[in-house]
Amino acid sequence: MKKLACLSIAAASLFAIASPAAAQTTTGTVQITGTVAPKCLVVPGAGSTFGTTVALGELAQADGTLATDLATRFSSVGGAGLEARVVCTSAAPTIAVDATQITSATTAVAGYANRIDYTAHVFVDTTSTNDVEFTNSSTAAALAATPIGGRLANNGGNNITITATNFATPAATDLLVAATDYSGQIVVVIAPGA
Repeated sequence: MKKLACLSIAAASLFAIASPAAAQTTTGTVQITGTVAPKCLVVPGAGSTFGTTVALGELAQADGTLATDLATRFSSVGGAGLEARVVCTSAAPTIAVDATQITSATTAVAGYANRIDYTAHVFVDTTSTNDVEFTNSSTAAALAATPIGGRLANNGGNNITITATNFATPAATDLLVAATDYSGQIVVVIAPGA
């Protein structure tokens, strides 16, 4: 019996040595957080402005009335400067458009004009729709911030295009006064929205 007890103790000792100790684990967790502010920017470069100068040249025809090809000249002279790639981090950006009359400081009397009116058109590509149009006439109040209707397209190409049409003097028979200081502008503001 003593022999059997010694063998049992020896076997138990071997079993204890051969079996591994129960594993004990620990876990470390690193939480990562951050934010993205609502913003709009011109890419490449992450700038905040885009645009160009459209030098229309002679605004009058040979008879002194307004030239009839200004819309075509606007697009061809402005070229690639009338397009931009703007992206926003927010889902509901807005757009505001303000077209100001092309004017000269030279005084105009009856039958003459020192002002040219026109309509600005801004076409916007969103992720779901191309060429969403926003307009503003230079004779009207500026188009206030208006929802674009979705996220701006971010497909690597330009998603904003500006054109101008309906150039006119107050009366079709008005002669433009001679001046070298005619100027106006189209301002487009794209903001993150709510």
